[in-house]
Formats: sequence, structure tokens, C-alpha cells
Amino acid sequence: MKIIQRFFIIIGLFFGYSCSNESSPQEKLEADLFVSALVSSITWTDDEDLDQKLSTSINFGYGRSRESEVEKTFLFSSDSTQVQISIDFKLAFKEDYFDPDLNNNSAVILLQKEIIVSNAVTLSADGPGNTYELLTSVLAPGYNPLETPDCGHPSFGDHIDEYWDEDLESYAFRFYIHTSTDNDRCINFDRQRNEIKSYDKSPDNLLGIQGETVEYKWKFKLPLGFQSSPNFTHLHQLKSVGGDLASSPMYTLTTRKGSPDRLELRYSETDTQITLKQADLAPFIGVWVEVNEVIRYGESGTYSVSIRRCDNQAVLFEYSNPSIINWRPGGTFVRPKWGIYRSLLNAQDLRDETVSFADFSVEELEN
Repeated sequence: MKIIQRFFIIIGLFFGYSCSNESSPQEKLEADLFVSALVSSITWTDDEDLDQKLSTSINFGYGRSRESEVEKTFLFSSDSTQVQISIDFKLAFKEDYFDPDLNNNSAVILLQKEIIVSNAVTLSADGPGNTYELLTSVLAPGYNPLETPDCGHPSFGDHIDEYWDEDLESYAFRFYIHTSTDNDRCINFDRQRNEIKSYDKSPDNLLGIQGETVEYKWKFKLPLGFQSSPNFTHLHQLKSVGGDLASSPMYTLTTRKGSPDRLELRYSETDTQITLKQADLAPFIGVWVEVNEVIRYGESGTYSVSIRRCDNQAVLFEYSNPSIINWRPGGTFVRPKWGIYRSLLNAQDLRDETVSFADFSVEELEN
């Protein structure tokens, strides 16, 4: 009988200990979460600028918890004039911690969107009709900034017009050139030119002068089947005006027939051109691309250019030089040109072409 009693006593102790152990609550760890704003307000220009400024203007504290166990919330007002930042434990960790002070778990920062006033001169197509008038009104009001082959081919009419482009989803300019009928303004007959430009009759902010930094932007599209001359097919030039070297462009974007056909960036410090960079032309065919070209004019100048696809922002071409001569002796200003300017020395390699351009911009930047 004593043996049996001892057995029940042992069993009772075991079950009593087990029940007592299971019923004791798990102790939560104390973790004082907090968020504090280092500034009361932020002035911002774009989303990237705001993200960067917010990241350096807020302190978070996690107490004895880990950063991976908490969540941070940014709640912007509907008019984007303030943001409330808060911190709390993630749902999976709420049973592990308790926060002794909830009053420091949020902060507010006022937001002010900065309006940047651009001094850029812009030129965009606005629909069919009066295309020459539109181009002239921006590039040289009251004068003639167009170099078209109309004089030798009047039956075709204007060699630049406007149309709605489905890919760009906006109006664009269309530059025409015809192999057998067009020439260079009835002056030169071994080449063809259909270009727009700024020149001495243009507003001062379209002329690059020594000491200025200027950004040129525009879009263009080469048609499917586009054919280049083995000599030159220029799409853009920066030309110095004044002095003995005015006839040679300073910078040129040109296409050239080859194996494969290529896009070339050409440069001339004096009257001899060199190729700074070249790329396979195929990726540029049949797609809209945007060019961004920045130049500081001077004997100790800088230059950069990038070309991206408009649809996916893929970079197709890039070049930069932090120390390059961008001013010529006797020069008074530099002017941009855009369009089609090509050699006829190998006309058998060419065909009638239509090259599209859109959204020209010229802006003087602060040095």
C-alpha cells in the first residue's frame, strides 16, 4: 500500500509541475521604439530629391528589438504638404515586445514643393500647317533659320512638316530629303541639306558664347531601312561662327555606311576632324531616341552627350570629356544645327529618306 501511495504522489508532482510550467505566461521584452525628425520642414524638387532628404532627416530607435522586426510608415497628405512618419512592431513580433512609451512613435515634417523656373528655349511640333512659321518664330523671329532644298524641288512643297506620331504619342517634325532632286540650297550640288539652325539673327540665348555652359536636348527617329552615305550623313552639328575655322563644325553626330553601319561622334579642334566615339547604327533604327548634350564653351571646356531610347530609357550611346578645347580663335559664338545633311558623292548608296525630330530644347546652365 505504501508503494502505491508513493506512486500516486510522484505522478501528482509530475502533473502538477507540468501544468504549472505550461500556464506561466511568456515574458515580453521591453523595447522603446521612437522616431524623431531632425528638421521641421523640407523643400524638395522631385521624388528622388524628396527620398534623399527624408532619409537624412529622420532618426529611428528600436530599443532592444531589431530593425528587421519593426515597420516604418510614411503617410503623405493628399496635397503633399506634410508627411507623418510612424514606427511599430511588425505583426509577427507584437507578442515578443512591449513599448513603454507610445508618444514618441510618430513625427510630422512639413513639405514644400520647389518650383524650378527653367530658362530653356523649347521648340515642339503642334500639328500640321504653318511649320516653317513655327520653326522661325522660335529660332529667329522675322528671319530665316531654315536651310531647305525647296528652291531646287518646288513641286514637292515644304521639305519639313508636322505629323502625329503614334509611338511618341505627340506631334513631331518630319524632314524630307530626295536623292535625285534635292541639293544644298541651289548652291552646292555634290551634297544635300535640309536643316534648321540658330544664327546671328537668333535670340542671344540660342547662341553659345565663351564661358557659358549650354544643354541641348532633342529627340529623333531614323526610319526602318535608313541608308547612310559612306562619306557623311549629318544629323546634328555645333558650328563656330567667326575666325578662320568657321567652315568646320566643332562637333557632329553623323551616320556612315560601313560593315556595320555606324553612328559617329566627330570633333574638330581646328580644321581636322577625328572620331571621338562610334557605335553600331542598328539599335537606333526605327525607334525614338532622346539626345542630351552638355557643353561648356571655352579653351578649357567640357563636353558630354548621351542618347537613350525613349520607350525604355536604355542608353545606346555615351561620351564625356572633362577637359577639351571648345573655343576657336576669332570665334564670336557657336550655333546648333539639326536635320539631314549628306554627301551625294556615292548617291547609289542612298534613297529618299524621312527623318523625324521632336522636342528641341536649348538651355543656358549655371556654371
